[in-house]
Amino acid sequence: MSKTLFIAIALIANFTFAQTFNNGGLSTGATSKSGTAAPTGYTWSEAQNNTGNTTESNTNAGYGGTYSSATVSFFIADDFTIPTGQIWNITAIDFFAYQTGYTGATSPFNTARVNIFSSDPSVAGAVSVFGNDTTNRFSSSVDSNMYRIFNSQVPTASTPGTTRKIWKITASTPVTLTAGTYWVKYQLQNVTVANAGFLPPVTIPGTRGLAGWNAKQNDAIGGTWISLIDDGNPSTAQDYPMDMPFIITFTNTGLGTKEVMQYDNRMQIYPNPVKDVFKINNPEKNKISEVEVMDMSGKIIKTLKGSEEYNVSDLVKGNYILKIKSTEPTKIAKLIKQ
Repeated sequence: MSKTLFIAIALIANFTFAQTFNNGGLSTGATSKSGTAAPTGYTWSEAQNNTGNTTESNTNAGYGGTYSSATVSFFIADDFTIPTGQIWNITAIDFFAYQTGYTGATSPFNTARVNIFSSDPSVAGAVSVFGNDTTNRFSSSVDSNMYRIFNSQVPTASTPGTTRKIWKITASTPVTLTAGTYWVKYQLQNVTVANAGFLPPVTIPGTRGLAGWNAKQNDAIGGTWISLIDDGNPSTAQDYPMDMPFIITFTNTGLGTKEVMQYDNRMQIYPNPVKDVFKINNPEKNKISEVEVMDMSGKIIKTLKGSEEYNVSDLVKGNYILKIKSTEPTKIAKLIKQ
């Protein structure tokens, strides 16, 4: 899938700023579906069920994407799109993983291998444009302040726990890429090699998966590829393809203004599309001072003061960009007006 909906710069033609491309959600909030609060300062990343469906849920907490022995070695691959006319100076890519039962204060991951292709690497003839399958590009790893849990309510109760702390692993990836669709193939490794880690898929509240999700897994030993699928709980549930979360930090060149901004998928707009009034999911509880509504050229249409909800009933139908200003760096999000 060409994930242009997650690309900040693609949406504002008249701005240049250091920013991030976020491939998808992971945090589902500080309270589980069953009503259990996450530890202070943390949120859950809870396996989902489709809204209204209480008989089926996702069943996978994470997928293999690590090297753990000479006979067990897996890579993950997923795609991203740079829009026409853009040039990305990429500096780093963040990935997410957990090691079940790990209780250390520092990350159990110390290796990140990254290989970027100009087409699907599972198809013969794919060309690498950056990196390889062997070089360690690990830069740092920090606690992401999330715990991965199974669905706590659907189809049967599962008690939320803290045995799967999710870590954010940053890889140094200095490369300049022009417009096109690329695939990032990557592998992580634990400090204690034999302890395999797992990589949680994109997780969005209220949906088991979206059309176009297409992440893949490579068995480096066997040389085979498979599509990442969530089989569902119970076993008779519908299968859903998965995507994997990653964050690309880059600067787009060629335009005139510089502003430090972020695309943070945890700060979600709902309902979206919106008819009259929308709200902002703000899991970090940042104090929002104002929200600027811009058209696709970057022109400010209206400014809304920070509130619990925002009225845009006067806007004409179409696509808009929101600049959400708070005590943190300015966030941006896409808004669709019905």
